[in-house]
Amino acid sequence: MKRYLMPVLQTCAVGLLVVSFFATSWFGTSYRFRAEPFDPFDPVYGEYVMLQYPDLKPDATVQNGRVYVSFKTDASGYAQIDRISNERFFGSVAGDYYDQYVSIPQLTQYYVEQGSGKQYEKAKALEVRADVSPWGTIRTTDLKISE
Repeated sequence: MKRYLMPVLQTCAVGLLVVSFFATSWFGTSYRFRAEPFDPFDPVYGEYVMLQYPDLKPDATVQNGRVYVSFKTDASGYAQIDRISNERFFGSVAGDYYDQYVSIPQLTQYYVEQGSGKQYEKAKALEVRADVSPWGTIRTTDLKISE
């Protein structure tokens, strides 16, 4: 019995990680974000698109550095900042605020199929779909070129 305990615990731990990854989509809210592309290439991981979000601009009361945000959908169907603070609150997603935009690490890069990075690089506007869980995790699920 003892020799099976560790493999069972390890399998359960991996199972919990996989379930928590997908739970963001199962229990979360799906948002669409406007994005603008950058052009990097990583020789180890392949092609990906670096993204910045022009709609994620905070108000003047927020200080540079670590910020916590929640989202709402505006009239055009895209995500906007609902609440932003330098203090953590329930349901918030952690990000960084420098210069003029809020940068959320899980939203800044999206890996694409090898060879398809050029079409995203040339696009002027992209649409990102991401799921945000009630406990504050975020998962990018789709990237497409918007007209």
